[in-house]
Amino acid sequence: MKCITLISMAIFFQGCQTTSKKLPKSDFQFYLESKENSKDEIWSASVTMPISALKINIYSCPIVFAKDVEFARIGESGFGKCISFKLTQRATIEFYKLSAECVGRKIIFIFNGKALGLSAPIDHAIGDGVFIIFPEMEEEELESLVGDINDTAVKLKKLK
Repeated sequence: MKCITLISMAIFFQGCQTTSKKLPKSDFQFYLESKENSKDEIWSASVTMPISALKINIYSCPIVFAKDVEFARIGESGFGKCISFKLTQRATIEFYKLSAECVGRKIIFIFNGKALGLSAPIDHAIGDGVFIIFPEMEEEELESLVGDINDTAVKLKKLK
């Protein structure tokens, strides 16, 4: 009986180790900027961008989670380097509805608990599931960040 318990425990802990190796090392979400002069107390935090020191009030619930991202790519815009995010089909539908209601507000990118970038104000309903974030970080770090984002997206798909 004691031997069976020890074997069971060994199998359990081995399974935990295997699972933990497959878990992503990073986590990220996207939050919506709260309305200016909003009387609602539904925003929960103020985030500060790391380079510009811009403070932004955000709503308490993420609008997009890491599991909703299909992939990310580095892009170039008139404002410099950006990260283009492509959402899953399910997330694209929900994001379309949300973006239609939130014209004029920004999307804030939180990576491992730290605000790292934001979008330009939403100017129309986004139906293709693609949006861009302008990261506030050194360009040398951008490739590593996008690699971590894509690694997380792949690992989360495998866990489903």
